[in-house]
Amino acid sequence: MATKKSSSCNCPTYSIIEFCSKKWAMHILRCIADNKTMRFSEIKEEIPEINSRILSERLGELEEEGLIERVVIDEKPICIEYNITEKGADMRNIFKCFCTFGKKWGKKK
Repeated sequence: MATKKSSSCNCPTYSIIEFCSKKWAMHILRCIADNKTMRFSEIKEEIPEINSRILSERLGELEEEGLIERVVIDEKPICIEYNITEKGADMRNIFKCFCTFGKKWGKKK
């Protein structure tokens, strides 16, 4: 990941954890990973608590990290879709582990 490593932690997963801990990053990535292709409005519908500015920021960061790709569809009006990349799709196993852990150990509502 592009995030600088802290000198206090040389763990190879540090930058990944640091990036993924940004609010909404994992939620957005999971949405796109589950659906393979999504438009901005579809992501917003899936995560109604997120504001548009933050969603736009996170999408840019996820694209910069190579986890998603932004595709401009040349139609009237112009349409933008976000697709999961091979790198992003590799995180599906991590989401499955989180889900399994959450079902077993997560707080009960």
